[in-house]
Formats: sequence, structure tokens, C-alpha cells
Amino acid sequence: MSLPTVVTTSDTLPTKAYNASVVRWEWSPPLGPLSNGDKGEYLNLSSGVDLWYTTMGKPSKKTPVLLLHGGIGNSNQMFHQANLLARTRQVILQDTRGQGRSPYKNFTEFHYDDFARDAIALLDHLNVSRVAVVGWSDGAITGLDLAMNYTHRIDRVFAHGANPQANTSDPGTNDPIINSVTGNLDSDLTNNGTTYSTANVTRRATAADAYSCEALSPLPMNCPAMEKGVNVMWDSEPTWGPVALGKIKCPVWIVDGDHDVTIPRNQADAMAAWIPFAGQLLLPQVSHSALLEDPTFFNFAMEYFLDMPYDGVLPYY
Repeated sequence: MSLPTVVTTSDTLPTKAYNASVVRWEWSPPLGPLSNGDKGEYLNLSSGVDLWYTTMGKPSKKTPVLLLHGGIGNSNQMFHQANLLARTRQVILQDTRGQGRSPYKNFTEFHYDDFARDAIALLDHLNVSRVAVVGWSDGAITGLDLAMNYTHRIDRVFAHGANPQANTSDPGTNDPIINSVTGNLDSDLTNNGTTYSTANVTRRATAADAYSCEALSPLPMNCPAMEKGVNVMWDSEPTWGPVALGKIKCPVWIVDGDHDVTIPRNQADAMAAWIPFAGQLLLPQVSHSALLEDPTFFNFAMEYFLDMPYDGVLPYY
């Protein structure tokens, strides 16, 4: 019997940051270029905000995909996903207001509702009536915000690393999923990969210097103020419960890494329970940065979800 041929590409091989002495969920993989050479342009919104965006691929029978990056980041965080999806469909990316290439000016406060309104304004500008959303962290929260408030514009949402409430509650030792103080898993080579209760710490993937705010922003001197403003938002938003998330009518997968120490596991469980007919996916041996740590598995799950036929809200095969 002949064995199947395994095709290896730059997307499936370990990056230069690969270090076998560090467990995968503690990697900080570098960001990379979009296949269109990171070429984009600016949309000047009526609010005075300048929003950087780019499009990749070509319109096809497949629904266009809007990729939304994480907080204090930029679209290059999602280069693995953008470069893959652009082979078969239209892909739209935006640097969230005040972040990345979108300068922090003409506004002071950050709010997820504003992020959602910006995305709709961009879709209107591009004459795109309906999109699927793949979002990471703040981008996933924005995707859910879009699904709640702009139902007719959103086909489906792949929400990785979202949380419904800023004041995250700890499930304690009675958590129905795992026995951990925070509802997360934290293990490394020093404890032979054993899971144990953890402190509530935050880890975020670090961007390479070429993709830092200071390197990309037209107003790099405003980057520290931007980071402070986003942190203020994180302390108070979002504030969603079952009533708000129950408004979502499109297909949703709530996705998290099994070693995510940024989002308590009980928050992912709650969203999957509160959103009608939502699916829940736990990615193995990765953290909050799963889309960078294991893009091969992440992209497989993402494409599977995007291509899955739905009859209303339920999948069929």
C-alpha cells in the first residue's frame, strides 16, 4: 500500500523562532508579510478616523472573509490565514482604529462597538454586502459584536480567544471542565508538561520590530497612548451576557487554545452555551496565540468551518 504524499510548505514548516526546548504554547512566533506585499490604502471615515485596509484574492463563489486582528496589533498577525484564504476567495483585512498602520488621532477612547461600526463602514466602501469573519482576541470580540448588531451582514464567525466580560470570573476548583484556579491550563518543560493551578497572568504574542506599532504607524509617537487607551477598554469591556449573545443568529464557533492563560476557560464555555447552536473547538497544545503557534491545524479548522454548508444554523455534511 502506498503512503499518501505529504506536501510541506513554508506555512507548515517550523519558523525560525522554533525552539524544541520550549513547549509550543509558550512560543512567541514572529509575524510575517501578506502575500500582496502588505500593500493597502486608507479609508477616511466620517468620524475623522483614518482606517488602513487591504484586500487580497479575488471574488469567487465563496463568501468573502473579513480577518480581524488582536488588540494592540495589526493585520500581519493573521498573515498565515490571509495568505491561505486569498488563494480561493476575497479576503479583507483592516488595522483596527488607532492600531498598526491606522493612526491614533481624532478620537480618544476605544470601544468594541466603534470597531464594529468601522468594519461595516469598510464593507460599505468596498460594496461587500455580506462576509464571514475570522477574528482573534479583540478581533474575535469585534466579530461577535458584528454578529449581534449587524446580523444581515455576517454569514458566520470563527471567534478565537474571545471573552464576553471584562471582569473575568474565576471558576475555582469546581470548574466542570478542569480543576484549576483560573480555568486555564499552564504547563511547561520544567514541570514535565503537567497541568497545575495558575495565577491570572496575561501573555500576548510579541510582534517582530518590523510589525510593531512604532514601525508601522504614521504617528509612532502616539503608540504608548494607544496602548494605554486599549488597556482602559480591556478593564471595562465587553459586558455581554446570555441575552446579548442570544441575539446572534449566524453560525459561530467559539475557539480557544487548551493552554490559553489569557482567557479563562469558563468564559469560552459560557459563550458556547449562550450563543444559539454555537460550536466549541479546543485546539491542542497551544495558547492564546494558536493562529501563530500552530497555523497548520488552525487553518485546517478555519477552512473547514468556512466551507461547511449550513441549513439555517445547523451544519449538514
